[in-house]
Amino acid sequence: MALGGGLFASKELVATARIVMGPDKTGTVETWTLANERQESSYHAILEFLMYYARMMFFLSFRDTANELFEMMAGAVETLTEAADGPVPDTAHGWVLSADTVGDGPLYSAELFRIGRSDYKSKATKPSEPEDVDVQGSVLLYLQHLVNTLPVLERAYLTLSLKGMAEYYEHGKHWHTSKSLHPAPAYGMDYARRVLEQSGSSR
Repeated sequence: MALGGGLFASKELVATARIVMGPDKTGTVETWTLANERQESSYHAILEFLMYYARMMFFLSFRDTANELFEMMAGAVETLTEAADGPVPDTAHGWVLSADTVGDGPLYSAELFRIGRSDYKSKATKPSEPEDVDVQGSVLLYLQHLVNTLPVLERAYLTLSLKGMAEYYEHGKHWHTSKSLHPAPAYGMDYARRVLEQSGSSR
C-alpha cells in the first residue's frame, strides 16, 4: 500500500464516513465502501478510519486534548485486545452511538480515494470552528461503529493497526506534523500485517 499518488493517475472514491454529533455525547455514524468483497471492503473501511484519526490528531496537535484522545484510543485498544473473540466491547469512553438521526448537529466526514491501482488519498471535513471534545467524540464514535460492524478477524486487524500507529507516534514521529498524516496509518497497517503473518507462520 502507498499513500499518495501520481498527478495523472485515475482517482476513484472507495469509502466514505459521515459522523453527526448529537446532544449529551451521542452521535450517528454512517459508512460506505465501494468494494463488494469482504476483505477489500474491510481494508478500505479500516484505512479510511486510520487516516481520519491521524488527521484529527494533527488538528488537535499540541493541545492537551490531543494527548487525551491518544490515551483514550490506547484504552480502546486495550479493551479490544482483552475482548478478542468475545462480545463486542464498548470503546467509546462515554460516547453513545444513536440509532436515530440526531438532527443538524456538527458534521464530520471522511472520504478515501484510490489513486491508480494501489495508492490512496484521504479527505476529512469538520465544522469551521469545531469543539475539541466533538473532535475527540467523532473519532471515538467512528471507532465504535467499526467495532460494532467489522467481522472478528477484521476487528483484530483494526486493533493491531491502532497499536502500530501508537508505536509510530511514541517513537518520536509525532502527530503534530503533517508529515505523519500518511506514514502513521501506513505504519499501523504494516504492523498489523507483520503480526498476523508471524502468527500464521508459527501455527
